Amino acid sequence: MDDEPILLDNLTDTLCLQGFNILKASNGLEALDLLQEQTPDLILTDIMMPGMNGYQFYLRVRQNPEWLWIPFIFLTAKGTSEDVRFGKELGADDYLMKPILPEDLIAAVIGRLERYRQLEAGPQAADLPYKVDLSSRELEVLQLMARGLNNNVIAEELFIGTATVKTHVSKILSKLCVGNRVAAVTFAIKYRLVELDHLGMEETSDDED
Repeated sequence: MDDEPILLDNLTDTLCLQGFNILKASNGLEALDLLQEQTPDLILTDIMMPGMNGYQFYLRVRQNPEWLWIPFIFLTAKGTSEDVRFGKELGADDYLMKPILPEDLIAAVIGRLERYRQLEAGPQAADLPYKVDLSSRELEVLQLMARGLNNNVIAEELFIGTATVKTHVSKILSKLCVGNRVAAVTFAIKYRLVELDHLGMEETSDDED
């Protein structure tokens, strides 16, 4: 979604050449109407738009439970650290800066789609002892916890506030039914809620010492 017709067409052409089907909108209200008709696999939107800016549009989208899972990427010229942090704190999956190279745009879109595909698939090697329903952001925080990062560093990595990280950690502990970070990481590794290769670890078979 973008209110600049030329840029909107360029983005559409770039993604169409990669085989994506695109729904175009020039403002937030038009985009909300499109969402009522068809649910996309990912939303890419500008921030500075008349009538309803990208942040407002994001909040409207997240108010609908059926759209909570849709990956959401901001593409904007608003590039201060405060802007990026605010977008991340809202819960956006990515924050891309204009101008952007076509290959970088494609990589971001494919990366987010693949990430959500993996989250939807869930753990593949071990059955969880009880239902665990972590959000995509909570899984990201858990992955960084498993790397041994503290809340301040996690906040910097994800461009969110430390208080927000503490909230995510509290929810993670509650959802995993554990009492501390070590137990949460142990559980996550055992049931493969985190990616072992990102931790610098190799998988071993259960019968090895």
